[in-house]
Amino acid sequence: MYSGDSELESKIVVLGLSQSGKTSIRQVVFEGFAPEATSMNPATVRINRKLFNLAGSAINLYDVGGQSNYLNEVFEQYKERTFSDAKAFIFVVDISDASNIMRSKYYFDLTLENAKQLAENARIYVFAHKMDVVPPNKREPVLQSIKDIFEISSYPNAAIVGTSIFEDTIWDAMQQVIAYVYPKDDTKSVKIKETFSKQELVFLSLSTAQGLMLYSQPERYNGFNFIKLKNDLAKMFSPTLQLDYATFSFDENRVYMREIDQDLILTTVFPPKHTVDEEINYFMNLAGEMKELFKTDELIGRARVKMKGTLVDYLAKNGIPKSEAVEKRIEMSISFKCDTCGRNLQKSLIDVAVENSENLERGIKIQKGFGATSVEMFPLHECVEGIREIPIFLDGDLEYRRYDDSRPV
Repeated sequence: MYSGDSELESKIVVLGLSQSGKTSIRQVVFEGFAPEATSMNPATVRINRKLFNLAGSAINLYDVGGQSNYLNEVFEQYKERTFSDAKAFIFVVDISDASNIMRSKYYFDLTLENAKQLAENARIYVFAHKMDVVPPNKREPVLQSIKDIFEISSYPNAAIVGTSIFEDTIWDAMQQVIAYVYPKDDTKSVKIKETFSKQELVFLSLSTAQGLMLYSQPERYNGFNFIKLKNDLAKMFSPTLQLDYATFSFDENRVYMREIDQDLILTTVFPPKHTVDEEINYFMNLAGEMKELFKTDELIGRARVKMKGTLVDYLAKNGIPKSEAVEKRIEMSISFKCDTCGRNLQKSLIDVAVENSENLERGIKIQKGFGATSVEMFPLHECVEGIREIPIFLDGDLEYRRYDDSRPV
């Protein structure tokens, strides 16, 4: 969780005309929405400020409404609040709306002017957005045209990149931004470097589940979309597949990946000098060390430890006996998608229990019948249509079975 320490916080301001795609970018990259689920977003009114936790550091994202009358207010009355202390600005240009390109240029110039006054060290990234509507052979000329119109070459702190939420381009572009603004914790950086050197690894990284690189040795700027890997494997084998870790060969090396905490992926690449068993054993130990290094807020951690015993007792009382397997499975996150907003979600039984600490039976129900026991849990989700709960069914061994449509709370 975010600690409130300003040294571990970065401010990113996202600007652009109304309906240019600013909110959709935020939802897809930082909130796990499926791209197709963002099509009905209402226009952002004024400033939508959200704080996102990335492995113990915070991204303070300002999504600025793009209506002309409000943009004028921002630059005339609220520029101190909007621009001060920003590490980066993302200016989104809808390339499918040619009639508004010059109006975008007008507000881009104002952005540059105010950034120079109030955030002189900030970088400005122009996202030439909705590039998916442009045929591949015409994308480079379109990008060059926007670059010329916005005079990007004249500003040493500005860069332009073509993006689309329906392609990997949005992740490549956002990685550039995160690589510049992400406030790394020196303690974690030193530990990762020491671990990398001590074990003579080829590569070691911590990234988000969708591939934004946070820490790596040696330095790299692109991660791997672990969510896509899990989803592809689930489609290939079984929708109930629980992926503990993934391993595959790369040239003569072996790669190991595991989700060590919610939305935090550990990746290691071993040189060909160990047996597979040795690598797996070390990787699992390393996953434990890294999870401890990136552990959640202390208060939340204590609440989860306390709830774990309470939850195990509750399950045992209702016919699911205590065992190491049960204790392990209540910690395992289950992946599912909200049927209303399309956001990809992950929750474990422990997460749901903490949400319902005052009344476990509200969030976790156990049913018996026909000689079998099943568990139904109800994760809460702040959807675009308000708070919803999503019924998820597990079998008597707490293995994932299915989930039903969400419902308003």
